[in-house]
Amino acid sequence: MPKVDITIEICGMSGNGTIAAGGILNQAMSRAGFSVIAFDSYPAEIRGFGRCIAHSRIGDEVMQALSDKINVLISLDDQQSLSRIPFLAEKAFVLFDNKPPVYVEENRSLAAHIKTDAQLIGMPMTDISAGATGSTRGRNICALGGFASFMGIPPEFFHKAIEKKFIAKGKKILEANLKSFDEGYFHVKEKKDFQPSSALSVPKKASEKETILISGNDSIVRGALDADLKLFFGYPITPATPIMESLAKLLPERGGKVVQMEDEIASIGAVLGSFYAGKRAMTATSGPGFALMTELITHGIMAEIPAVILNAQRAGPSTGLPTKTEQSDLQSAVFGGPGDSARIVLAPTNVMECYEFTLKSFQIAERYQTPVIILTDFFLNNRVESIKNPAASPEELADGNIYPEESEKENYSRYRDTKSGISSRAVPGAEGYLYNATGLEHSEKGDLDFSPENHMKMSEKRHRKIYEALVDLPVPVEALSSPKMDLGVIAWGSTYGAALEAVQKTKRRKLNVGLLKITSIFPYHANVIQQFMERCDKILIPELNYEGQLANLIGHLYKKRIIRLNRATGIPMSANVILEKIETCI
Repeated sequence: MPKVDITIEICGMSGNGTIAAGGILNQAMSRAGFSVIAFDSYPAEIRGFGRCIAHSRIGDEVMQALSDKINVLISLDDQQSLSRIPFLAEKAFVLFDNKPPVYVEENRSLAAHIKTDAQLIGMPMTDISAGATGSTRGRNICALGGFASFMGIPPEFFHKAIEKKFIAKGKKILEANLKSFDEGYFHVKEKKDFQPSSALSVPKKASEKETILISGNDSIVRGALDADLKLFFGYPITPATPIMESLAKLLPERGGKVVQMEDEIASIGAVLGSFYAGKRAMTATSGPGFALMTELITHGIMAEIPAVILNAQRAGPSTGLPTKTEQSDLQSAVFGGPGDSARIVLAPTNVMECYEFTLKSFQIAERYQTPVIILTDFFLNNRVESIKNPAASPEELADGNIYPEESEKENYSRYRDTKSGISSRAVPGAEGYLYNATGLEHSEKGDLDFSPENHMKMSEKRHRKIYEALVDLPVPVEALSSPKMDLGVIAWGSTYGAALEAVQKTKRRKLNVGLLKITSIFPYHANVIQQFMERCDKILIPELNYEGQLANLIGHLYKKRIIRLNRATGIPMSANVILEKIETCI
C-alpha cells in the first residue's frame, strides 16, 4: 500500500483561476517526485459562469484512478465549495478565504457547514494577494502557497511550476505570481494557532527525462508526431480540440500541415484522400462529429483506404453534455454506418496507452487498409498522469503498407481476393498499377460488379482481413486473477483504472476476484475473453453508459447472465462504486 495517497480539490467559480491553480499544483507535485493523476471539471459554455473543480490525486506509488473522497479542499468560492462537503474524507483539511472579495452571509459560508473533524485553515487570500501585488487576481496562487506550507512541500517545486506557467507572459506577471505564492506560504507558516498533523514526505525525485506529467490529449499528439503524421484535418469540438491546437503548433515544425476544415465530413474526406495518395493523416472528433463521418468511414472500408480517426467520447446523445465524460460511443464506433462495415476499434485505458495506440494505429490502418478508430473519452483526454517518457522503437515507426510486386505490373488487381484478405496497395500514379477506387461494389480489378456471387466474395474478403488483424491487436490482459474465481471483472477505457483499484482492495479483504482489461474492442479476442469467463462463477462489467455496450458486444461469450454496472452520470466512475457492486455480487 502507498504511504502517501491524498486527494486535493481546488473549487471555485469561473474566473477564479481554479483550473490554472490545479495545473500548477500538478506540475509542482510531479516535480517533487509524486505520482499524479488529475482531472478538471468546468462548465460547458465558452464564457461559463459556474463551478470549476481541479481534482488531483497524488501518491508515492502509481495512481490508477481518481478518488471520491477529498483529503484537502482549497476553496476559492464558498458557495461553489459547499457542494464538495459531502465528499470530504475524515479529518480533511479545508483551506478557505476568511476575508473573501464578496461578503458571504454566515449561514452560507463554508466554515459554518464543515464537519467538526475537519481542520479549518482560514487565510485572507484576497488581502494577502492585494498586499503583495496590488491586485486580487493572485488569490489562487496565494492559496497554493498556503497549501504548500501546511503540507510541508518545499516552495521551490511550486516556484518552478509557476515559472513554467507564466514565463511567457513577461517578467512582471511572473514576479507578481511568485510573490503571491510566497506571501501565502509564509502567512500559514507563521500562524501560531495551526500546526499540520502530518506533513508530506517528498519521495526520491525521478529524473525529469524519465518521468513526465502529460494529458491524454498531449499523449495522443506525441504518438501522432512520432508516427510521422503528415496531415491533420479537423473541426473544433470538445474534448478533441486541444489535439488540433497542439498539432497546429508542432506539426509544421516537422514538415506537416494542419487544416481546419469546414466540417467533420470534409475532415474525414481529406484524411481518406491523403492516405489514398500515400500520406499519413488523421482527424479527431467527438460523438456528434463522428456521427457525421460515418458515411465516409464506410466508404474507406469499401474502397479499402486507410484512415486514423480519434473519437473522444462525451456524454450524449446528440450534443449532449459537452464537458462531461461517457463511454457511450462503442456501438457507434463498431457498427456505425450502412451495410456490413467491419472496422478496427481500439480503446486505451490510460495516458500511456493513448500514446501507444495512436502510434500503432497508423501501421495497422496501412497494413489492413481500413479505417482505425481510437476510442477515448473526455476523462481520458483531459486528465493528466505522471508517466515514463514515451518513445517509439524502429519497428513501431516502420511503414505498414503492403506494396505490389513487380510481377503484378500491367496486370494489377487492387482488390485481389487473397487468403488473408489483404491485397497489395499501389499509390495512385505508379506506372503499371492502374486501378479504380470506388465506394460501389467492385471486382478484384476495381470494376463495378453487382452480382450476388461477387458481393458475397468481397464481403468475406473485407471481413477476413479485419479478423486477420487480431495478430497485431493488443490481447486482453489479466490482473490479480487465479485459476478459478468467484467473480471476474471486465473493464475497458478510462474505467479500467477504477476497476483495477477496486479489485486490489478485494484482495486485502480476501475475496476471490480477478480482472480482465480489453483494449481491442473490435475485432475482439473472443477465445481469450471466453477462457477468462469460464474460470469465473460470475462476470461483472462496469461501464460509463446506460445500456452496457461492451456487455452487449461480448456478453454472448458467457453462458450465464452478465452482471452490469452502468452509470450515465457524466463523471468518472470511482473504485469505491465498483467495490460496492463487487461486494453485493459475491
